[in-house]
Amino acid sequence: MAWADREICMEPDEFAHHIGWTVSRTGFGSRRYRDPRFDQLSVPHRVTEEVS
Repeated sequence: MAWADREICMEPDEFAHHIGWTVSRTGFGSRRYRDPRFDQLSVPHRVTEEVS
């Protein structure tokens, strides 16, 4: 069963590793791909409005 899972996802996993993404196995034939550059993004600060 593990062999079939690797065979199904081998090509997309290799591509993701090649471009520096992280790969998390979430089930049989299911993966979560994530670009770690998203971790570098910050939440913009809320701008307070001035009322005159």
